Amino acid sequence: MSTFLRLSLVSLAVLLVSAERCPPVFGDFECPTGFTCEEKQCIGRNKSPSTSCTFDVECREGFVCSEGKCYPITSVKCNRHVLISEGSARSIVSDCGKHGKCVNGQCVLDRCQGVSCEEGFLCRDGKCEKVLEAFCIGHADCGPNMLCQQNKCQLKPQEPLCNCQPHEICHHGQCYPNTQCTSIYCEQGTYCVEGQCLSAIGKTCQDDTCHGGTVCVNGVCIANPCPGRCPHDQDCRLGECRIMEGVPCIGECRHPFVCIDGRCRRNDCAKKVCQIGESCEGGNCVRVADRFCTLAIRDCGEHFTCQENKCVDQMTVLKGR
Repeated sequence: MSTFLRLSLVSLAVLLVSAERCPPVFGDFECPTGFTCEEKQCIGRNKSPSTSCTFDVECREGFVCSEGKCYPITSVKCNRHVLISEGSARSIVSDCGKHGKCVNGQCVLDRCQGVSCEEGFLCRDGKCEKVLEAFCIGHADCGPNMLCQQNKCQLKPQEPLCNCQPHEICHHGQCYPNTQCTSIYCEQGTYCVEGQCLSAIGKTCQDDTCHGGTVCVNGVCIANPCPGRCPHDQDCRLGECRIMEGVPCIGECRHPFVCIDGRCRRNDCAKKVCQIGESCEGGNCVRVADRFCTLAIRDCGEHFTCQENKCVDQMTVLKGR
């Protein structure tokens, strides 16, 4: 097949897809959220038509391609985790687009996904903002790899790394023999050196790691006050129980939180199992089957179809298990 013929076929396919229009009788029947059907086209609030797409044609930023049409990421439902038989669940992983993530059953736009910032900066809403020297109250206000010292965010000192054997101890980045401690157990806040348990609390940690379960805060090893003691919506960061909602992050947050636009957001639908015909929305299993719909991707969710204005689940319960 000639190059000219291939290009002609691709152009024809794009034209055919672009020629799709919404039915004028049913209003916004085939239009995504925020669009209305005017003169057989899906028109947005800014009076621009929605974009059609194929596998080879990408949607503009903030949109995801589904079934030949570009939809705003925030109008697409995602990630079902359903019980298909007794003791067996199936997770349906969804595509929220290049800059989308699934939160509480809905695709959201993460403008910081794929954005890399230089040292001392963190991504916020898609832009790298300077955090170094910014006002802070606790370490968690500054984000990963930084400390709050005298109410200002500072870079965390780089501590030497050790890869010591069980019978060795790390000191100033070097491994030293510590054979006398192989059979000695030291309590929390202490560590063994030459057969004796020494207190780790109060040791400087600018050039050395902390031992005995202590953590380095403001250059001093202190007892960690919060292992296993933080509430479900909090996490222990540098010895402090901090509310995770809104905490600065780079890429990942502790479950059940997810990093969106550079801050941790709670995702109560993560791994939540629902029954067939249901979908997790906002942390709750909600009955979707038979719900009124005009567009399955927007009104029903994944693996649902919209038939006679009712959501119909494409998944069925497995029998005999």
